[in-house]
Amino acid sequence: CAAEGGSETIQEELHGAEEEMSKKHLRTSALALIAQAFSLVFAAEVGDRSFFATIAMSSAYNPLGVATGAIAGHAISTGVAVITGSYLAKVLSPRLINAASGSLFLAFALSTALGLF
Repeated sequence: CAAEGGSETIQEELHGAEEEMSKKHLRTSALALIAQAFSLVFAAEVGDRSFFATIAMSSAYNPLGVATGAIAGHAISTGVAVITGSYLAKVLSPRLINAASGSLFLAFALSTALGLF
């Protein structure tokens, strides 16, 4: 019947629309994740010791070589952090990870405030 054919067409179109929305959500989510990670790393790195060390090295050496080394070093350390974090997320609870991260952050802040490092 024509009514059944129309119902199948509507279901197919609904399914196609749901797939497109899912793809669009994944693209938006990926872009949001990239923007969030960039913002976090950028805010954390601007003004820290490595930032000023890179400025000093660029004034004394070839800026292209300094930039290449800084980018490679940051990429490798970030890669290690991502791999370690994804592994720890599989074996530890999020609550324990948050507690350990918070404790380490406070310990580093206290040691910096006291001038231990």
